[in-house]
Amino acid sequence: MEKVLEDIRVLDFGRFIACPYCGMLLADMGAEVIRVERTGGEEDRTTGLLGPDNQNLAWASYARNKKGVSLNLMKKGRSREVLADLVQKSDVVIHNFTPKAAEMMGLSYDALKTIKPDIILTAISCFSSEGPYRDRPGFDFIAQAMSGAMSLGGFPENPPMRAFMTPMDYTTAISAAFATAMAIRHHDQTGKGQMVDLSLMRTAISMITPQIAEAEVLGQLRPMIGNRAAYVGPTDLYKCMDGYVFIATIMNSLWRRLAIVIGHEELLEDPDLYNDLQRYYHRDKIDPLIAEWAADKTVKTVMEKMEKAHIPCGECLGLDEVAQDPHVQATGMLEYIDMEEPGLEKQPISNTPFKMSETPPVIESRAPRPGEHNAEIYGGLLGYSEQQLADLAEAGAI
Repeated sequence: MEKVLEDIRVLDFGRFIACPYCGMLLADMGAEVIRVERTGGEEDRTTGLLGPDNQNLAWASYARNKKGVSLNLMKKGRSREVLADLVQKSDVVIHNFTPKAAEMMGLSYDALKTIKPDIILTAISCFSSEGPYRDRPGFDFIAQAMSGAMSLGGFPENPPMRAFMTPMDYTTAISAAFATAMAIRHHDQTGKGQMVDLSLMRTAISMITPQIAEAEVLGQLRPMIGNRAAYVGPTDLYKCMDGYVFIATIMNSLWRRLAIVIGHEELLEDPDLYNDLQRYYHRDKIDPLIAEWAADKTVKTVMEKMEKAHIPCGECLGLDEVAQDPHVQATGMLEYIDMEEPGLEKQPISNTPFKMSETPPVIESRAPRPGEHNAEIYGGLLGYSEQQLADLAEAGAI
């Protein structure tokens, strides 16, 4: 079976999450993605909780399906010559450095298009390549804070609280993969390359623009209300005898069913509760009744009753429970890979977040070790001799 991007070669200079995850998606769809890092590997291999191979468990997800070469771009001279040779043989370059850092390493769009005029550059940063903050470093948390997104999270008596699964990183990565595919499509049509510019800040603001509009137009700030949803409901996390469930009853039709399930049909006649907004404002009438109803029931019982009434409801699972969920198992939402290291013969890794009936993404190979494919890429693709490789290694270029 042909893969959609099998004729595309990508140089991946990504670090940590946003750019590596973009490269992962492109690799899953068949692109030859070459992870380029300093000799010995980058710090995103060893940041955080480490596994038996002294690497973190995130690395295996984001670098699977990729090849790995070493190249020290901070050493000018020979390494820049190697970079030029790699770019000449590639279709796309991706990185998530600040614009200033990219310029220092020869990875700016202006520098790359002098090497190959039709190159596509996908550049991810915290603040983008323009504006007064362009050269500030930053992570997902910074984008959450500065976009206003963090002000939406938490409880009113406490400081704002960030989201804990770094949504700006992952959403930017998916946007980057989509935009890169569109740039490839444009190249197919016109033969022209382009720069694709993404930022965590732009992603964050694009996600909370409706809340910004409420502040700008109505002069009303979204309240911090913990797990409850603002202006709709009842929608919240409720405690059962043996765990928690999240019940979401947006819309009048769901509210009517919920009132019947919890045995409080009289609420349907209450003039204060005639729509989502009013139910939010008068939540003190509703939430205690739902909490009381759920408190003496098991999670299983609540789930069964909600499913029978066709009310959206989900059990709050611990991280050590997700892999055993029957739906997760039946649909293959988790993937496993052999890292070829003791203790890592069956490591969970990120699965591609979508399925396709005709051109499915495929996970075929584990994450590469530092410089694992130097001989294949430098010797095979670029045609360097063994002596050239030895000289580059001695010079500290690879």
